[in-house]
Amino acid sequence: MEDGAILDLYFAREERAIQETDKKYGEELSRLSYRITGDYSETEECVDDTYLAAWNQIPPDRPNWFCAYLCKIVRNISLNLVDKRKARKRNAVLVPLDEELLEILPDTGAPEIEERELARALEIFLKKEDKRSRILFVRRYFYTDTMEDIAALAGMSVNAVTIKLSRMRKKLKAYLIKEGFEV
Repeated sequence: MEDGAILDLYFAREERAIQETDKKYGEELSRLSYRITGDYSETEECVDDTYLAAWNQIPPDRPNWFCAYLCKIVRNISLNLVDKRKARKRNAVLVPLDEELLEILPDTGAPEIEERELARALEIFLKKEDKRSRILFVRRYFYTDTMEDIAALAGMSVNAVTIKLSRMRKKLKAYLIKEGFEV
């Protein structure tokens, strides 16, 4: 079923919308959540919470990119769950990008406005990159794909992907400094 038809089901408040969403995107959402949580039962909980969030937000939302919309929701729910687990246990699985990307992103710790400015700067930076570079970056730092998965997807060696992402992080750091962010 096409995304538009699924969204129409949400707007009509038909529960079948969730079944169709699960049929089309359930596997991808589960993979993304599992890469973050590392636990199958938590993954299932996060995906279910994603469907509930989508049900509650559509309408009034009508996302242009339904898959990206759902991935953003499941990613945030999964990261929040890991944060809660980490606070309880102090030994939770860490998201793989903490050492790579977080060392160059400023710690906003902060007002929502500064976070939006950073997000906008990141968006502008990525728009200046070629399509392949954008895909590599998003697959690694949003979808948390492994280097091996990204290499297979892009038809590159793991080493080539690693080097490409390393260069992109250096460029991003220079760009953020130029834009006035403290890195």
